[in-house]
Amino acid sequence: MHFALSKAVGFFSVPSNVIVSLAVLGLVLMVFRRPTGAIVAGGALAAVVAAALSPLGNMLLTPLEQRFPEMRFPDQGIDGIIVLGGSYDTRIHGYMNTILLQEDSDPMAVIPGLALRYPKAQIVFSGGTDPSNPGLSEAAVAKRYFVSFGIAADRISIEERSLTTEENARFTAQLVHPSPHSRWLLVTNAFHMPRAMGAFRKAGFNVIPFPVGWRTHGWRDLWRPSAPATENLRRVDVAVHEWLGLLIYRLAGYSDEWFAGPYTNGSDF
Repeated sequence: MHFALSKAVGFFSVPSNVIVSLAVLGLVLMVFRRPTGAIVAGGALAAVVAAALSPLGNMLLTPLEQRFPEMRFPDQGIDGIIVLGGSYDTRIHGYMNTILLQEDSDPMAVIPGLALRYPKAQIVFSGGTDPSNPGLSEAAVAKRYFVSFGIAADRISIEERSLTTEENARFTAQLVHPSPHSRWLLVTNAFHMPRAMGAFRKAGFNVIPFPVGWRTHGWRDLWRPSAPATENLRRVDVAVHEWLGLLIYRLAGYSDEWFAGPYTNGSDF
């Protein structure tokens, strides 16, 4: 029930889904000669133009991506590396012998390099399986992917129950049982890092943020929309979904922070 509700909320937290739904509603109302139909359809058209042809996506996404500093390699020893799921096509792996990486696949892509840089670090992949897509779990497939790059199988642990970021944090903490002085990198996309850090801190797991996969080019492009209109719309989708996620996590008690950021004393590193 909770997963189904989160999926429904997730669908309507994506602006393009809402815009299309309003456009369809407006057309249906117009077919039945309802006076509000043209207003609803016109509003949907105005919304898609604003999202696709303006820098709105950059304005919403840049603060998320710049909340934590760009990826830095800690000089001190790292006990483990956590990568969050959702970085590849989970629907197709049952029909192929390879993993098809999707957009935002940077977390998966950087793990082989991090494993080489920190040869003693344990690798933990956290990600469950969508109930609507039965089969081999996302975590089990990810482990195969990492092993294919030469990472020893005994270095890789999988957490395959989580379906949300909050569960990623809670179940990974239960799996790892980190000591107060252990040092674990958390690898996820830059725009998702504030929510992920808030959830992990709430779970008592003080990880080191290692953001990857920036969609924007920093503050200098805040007012400059991307050339493809579809990319601008996609940035709005990603940003609004994430900002709503931050609000929901704070209200639901999944995070103690509205907008998690680096500790002022630099203890994240």
